Amino acid sequence: MKITPDKSINQKFKAFEIEVLPITWKKRCELNDMMLKESASGTIPSFSFWGKVVLDCTELNEDDLNKYSTDEIVAIANAIFEEANKKK
Repeated sequence: MKITPDKSINQKFKAFEIEVLPITWKKRCELNDMMLKESASGTIPSFSFWGKVVLDCTELNEDDLNKYSTDEIVAIANAIFEEANKKK
């Protein structure tokens, strides 16, 4: 999956590729439940929320995540949500 910066929110990293695990129906439900829970709290999702999404849906580990910027981790997680919820 290609990860590109969102210029509308001033992200400035270079585009890169990342391997995402297949998103099953069960995983899609878990992801959306996590997002709904965060949204219901009325706050911006925590950094650990975005990190958990990436850890759960890729083969990256915590050491791998430390190599990415905050913007890159959030962009990966957003791309995962978009992929999971696009019309098949």
